[in-house]
Amino acid sequence: MSSKNRIQQRSQSVAPLPGWRRLLFCAMVLVAAHTVYAQLEFRDTSFRSLQDTSGSFDVDLNTFPDRIILQTGTNTNLALNREIVIRYANPDPLKVSTHPTASNPSLMIDGRVAANSFFELLPGQEQTLIRIDLQAIRAVNRVVIRTFPNNSINFRIRGYSIFTGLDTLSFRRVKQVVDNERANADDFFEVDTARYVMIRVEKQDPSLTNPFSTTFGEIEVYGTGYLSEGRFTSVVRDAGQPVNWNRASWVGNIPTGTDIRMQVRTGNTANVNANWSPWSEEVTEPNSLFSVYEPRRYMQYRVNLYTFTIETPRLDEAKITYDTLLVASRTVASVVPQTAPILKAGEFQYRVTVEQDSRSTGVDTLIIFTDVPLVVNTVSVNELNIPFNVSLLPGRVVVGFGNTINFNATVVVGFRFTPFLENTLFPSIVVSRQNPTNPQRVDATIANDLESWTLAAVGVPDRIIVDAHTDPNPFTPNGDGKNDQTRFSFFVSNLTEARPVQLKIYDVTGRLVKTMLDTKSTAQAYVEQNAILWDGRDDNGRLLPPGLYIYQIIVEVDGLEPAVVTKTLTIAY
Repeated sequence: MSSKNRIQQRSQSVAPLPGWRRLLFCAMVLVAAHTVYAQLEFRDTSFRSLQDTSGSFDVDLNTFPDRIILQTGTNTNLALNREIVIRYANPDPLKVSTHPTASNPSLMIDGRVAANSFFELLPGQEQTLIRIDLQAIRAVNRVVIRTFPNNSINFRIRGYSIFTGLDTLSFRRVKQVVDNERANADDFFEVDTARYVMIRVEKQDPSLTNPFSTTFGEIEVYGTGYLSEGRFTSVVRDAGQPVNWNRASWVGNIPTGTDIRMQVRTGNTANVNANWSPWSEEVTEPNSLFSVYEPRRYMQYRVNLYTFTIETPRLDEAKITYDTLLVASRTVASVVPQTAPILKAGEFQYRVTVEQDSRSTGVDTLIIFTDVPLVVNTVSVNELNIPFNVSLLPGRVVVGFGNTINFNATVVVGFRFTPFLENTLFPSIVVSRQNPTNPQRVDATIANDLESWTLAAVGVPDRIIVDAHTDPNPFTPNGDGKNDQTRFSFFVSNLTEARPVQLKIYDVTGRLVKTMLDTKSTAQAYVEQNAILWDGRDDNGRLLPPGLYIYQIIVEVDGLEPAVVTKTLTIAY
């Protein structure tokens, strides 16, 4: 391995963590003081010998030696499977083809010229416009129009103009063909920067008795600029032992309108198999954490290059850091029980088995990621209740232990929860105060395609809005610190796609006084820490007088009458 691709070891101060989903909060919930921590890294500045060609595409490693840029689009059809629309000159239904395999415009850009993949433009449709959205700005200089059947002169486009534009309002004509004699037209023109390519059909078969249709087998667009996306995948890298993976970084030239992002996956075998982690979500900012299985010995990264202009990003260096000291040698989480009736409150345990060895620094904090509201009741280690503190923060539950768990143990977090989703996931990480900026992901076992940290709800709710109530009711918003607010609690069930959800309050005359909620939501639990608080004020901030008020929860469902729950509450002084 060249010196440019060696594993380098150095001591460094860990930089403030900028990402990995919700981990920005870690520094706020962990001890502030921490030691300078020795890290190792894979630092690559030469990529040709490290490329996994089976997982790489549309990148150029030759133009700039030892660097990565996007491939040019000279031989790549930029229109393939993009977007296409037709604006008919004559929209009369009798003048529009109803052929079952020839009336869909997208068949012109699907990469095939076949009997079930062509578009028919009936006679009498001169001045019809065909507009293709390349979905990115490109340097365009060539359009190919293929006829169906292939090489059939009779069905060719007889006359046309080609236009290009950066938007759908302003187009420039770059080519006009008054009399086309070719079955497959192939037109070059001066390079133009464009996102949209438009063809205007200006001449069809002039026969008066039985004219031929104009049939398009395929429309292809080519250019001289860079492809919109490319990927470099590295070979599998070996850390020599299971390690705690840390951050992904990169250095390069990234012009405006271009981007570089990284992904990582890990495993315990030299060859990628089903036991490896999936690819992490894209790391969008250099020096950010990523979520993979850990500790693991082997790692593979990939770099995704993007452009929405005529320029390309250039990757000069990629770096993955890791720690040989671990939080724990192994951690596995499970929810007990793993199945429960839907919309029935129950008691559950979140169990984490912790194994330690000579390289482990110990567990000081457990962070469980969840958007669902729950209440933590107990925390125990090896069946012994221990001092703990809990912070319920948006998207996570942070459990801090009074003493470091630096021995083999079973940690049990007892919580109360009402399942309202088919599957509720509770992934987690463990953190050591010796290195709080590099948490370690907790593993899960898999049975019947279900991860052990997943709670599966059984049964089907018979209503959209469930268990709507307020507490306290009545309430007294007089500023004495007692019952100054009321909490609206309810469940929205049976929604897999986001739908409008509203909570409104009216006085007894039916006048709207307060809109508490107006959003779009899938199934959701507005209970516990997610409950909606009201201080007795109207939409203008004025305190409402005592009396009876009406609140209404409305959930709109496509194709059905809205689900509505109407109840009352009282303001008293």
